[in-house]
Formats: sequence, structure tokens, C-alpha cells
Amino acid sequence: MPYDTLVIATGARHAYFGHDEWEPFAPGLKTLEDATAIRRRILLAFERAEREPDAAERAALMTLAIIGGGPTGVELAGTIAELAHDTLRGEFRNIDTREAKVVLVESGDRILGSFKPELSAYAKRALEKLGVTIALGHPVTECSADGIVFGGTLLPARTIIWAAGVAASPAAQWLGVEADRAGRAKVAPDLTVPAQPDVFIIGDAANLPWTDGRIVPGIAPAAKQQGRHVAKTIRARLAREIAPRPFVYKHDGDLATIGKRAAAIDFGWIRMTGWPAWWLWGLAHIYYLIGLRYRLAVMLSWLWIYATGQRSARLITQGETPKRP
Repeated sequence: MPYDTLVIATGARHAYFGHDEWEPFAPGLKTLEDATAIRRRILLAFERAEREPDAAERAALMTLAIIGGGPTGVELAGTIAELAHDTLRGEFRNIDTREAKVVLVESGDRILGSFKPELSAYAKRALEKLGVTIALGHPVTECSADGIVFGGTLLPARTIIWAAGVAASPAAQWLGVEADRAGRAKVAPDLTVPAQPDVFIIGDAANLPWTDGRIVPGIAPAAKQQGRHVAKTIRARLAREIAPRPFVYKHDGDLATIGKRAAAIDFGWIRMTGWPAWWLWGLAHIYYLIGLRYRLAVMLSWLWIYATGQRSARLITQGETPKRP
């Protein structure tokens, strides 16, 4: 298919640091399908624990491990803890979901490593208040149907979620251009491929220097800014403005939610925690939704969850779950 301009925005995939065999046991969260699959695994674990006569196996079924203490891992840990300790409480006859153990494993010395230390400390306290066990300084060395191994110890867990890292789609390989360790293609300041001015790479697939030796982060606001920049560049070319237009990234801040009434926000000029940060986090996400109808629907859904503590989390959809050997 011939083209005048090609824009590659093929995103990222989960990265298991050379252990792709872990993926069946520790799915990641990148798509809506991933989210429903994770929800299915969690709910089925409780259903199986309800019928399990062996105490050790029942404990393993009620242990949920999240690998990676970035924003995704922190948000997952808080949500799952609230699901087990609040939403599903009293809905089983033989088990008490409040006894479920949620473990967040991070290889670094603190969670939310990209945030300021005081915000990381707040997030740790907030998660522990929700009943989450946090293990720092221990990379996972093994992941299987039996659980995970970190710090030389096996944690029996039948539900494992991967939030430790991503790798770019193989766009750099497709084009035969230089890439970084995560597979991101190294692009020119105007987001074009070197020596291929009619090809742009944006979003998670692109490596573009930013500040302090860092690159433009692989987050939605950055990708949206790059998309607008490419659109303006194409319009300028159609208007015969040939000079390259370098991309300038504006960082709006870092946000992470920790459960239903807590969040950490760093806008640079102001930092917030607690329920005010949670509300601001929610408003920011609602603002970027497309269409008034969806904004209202999400806002009403979140208000209901906030007021009642009830989530629509009981739907078990079809799908395969890895069987234990």
C-alpha cells in the first residue's frame, strides 16, 4: 500500500525481562481484554477457594500477587484489596474474603519510583492501611503455577498479575532503525525516522530525549501531544512549510490512585495526597474521555462506588486459565 506519510503508533506490550515463559501465569494489564481476564482470574480464585477442603491450597488461592510497584501495580493492589476486603465481603459461605492476602512485590527500594520520596512513602502507608503487604528490594526470580519466588522464598499464589515493565512494539525492527533496550525506536526531534522524513513514530514505540537524561515518558498525555504535533506537521507540509518542527513535550504531572479514597499527585508546583487528590485524579481522567455521554456515565458510576462501596465486579467471562501441572 503506497503512502505519502506513515504514522506508526503501535504502542507497547508486556516485557518479562527475558522470561516470556512467565506470561501464562502472570498476565499484564494493557487492554480491556486484559482487564476482564484479570477480573476472571481473581473471581475464579475465590470461587475455587470456597470449594477447596485443603487449608494450604485454599490459602494459596486467596493470595494475590502483583509484580511491579509503579503506578499500575499500586493502583491494582489498592483496587484488589478493596475488592476482597469490602466488595466481596459476606458473599461466600465457607471463606471470608477479608482473609485474602494481597502482596505487592517491587525490586526497587520504594514503590512509585518516578514520584517524589514523600509521595512514595504516603502510597506505601495507604496501601498498608488497606491490608496490602509490600515487599521491597526483591526482584522476582521465578514465576509458575505454584506462585512466585523472590528473596529466595516461594510465595504460594494462584493469582499473579504482571505490572513490572513493558517493551515497545517491534516498529524499530520493521524499519531497521536503531532502538533502545526496551525496543523503542530512536527518532529525530520532529518524531520522524532518521533518513525517512515521511515516516513518524509516536507514543510508546518512540524514544525521544526529554530532560535530565530522561526520555519522553510512555504515558497517554505524551502520546496525545505527539499525535497533535504530527498532525500539525503534516498540515504544515501540505502548506509548503518545509522546515522541520521539533516536538516539545509538556509534562502535566504524575498521578496515581491508591484505592477508593486515596491518591498521590505531583504537578511539580503542587503535590497532593488523600481524598482531594483522588477526586482530582478522577476529574482529570473524566475530562479526557471522549463525549459528554461517556463522561457523565463514568462520573455517575464512580460517585456510586464512592458513596456505596459497591463495584460491578462479579461478572465472570469466558476464557482459559492456566492449569496447574
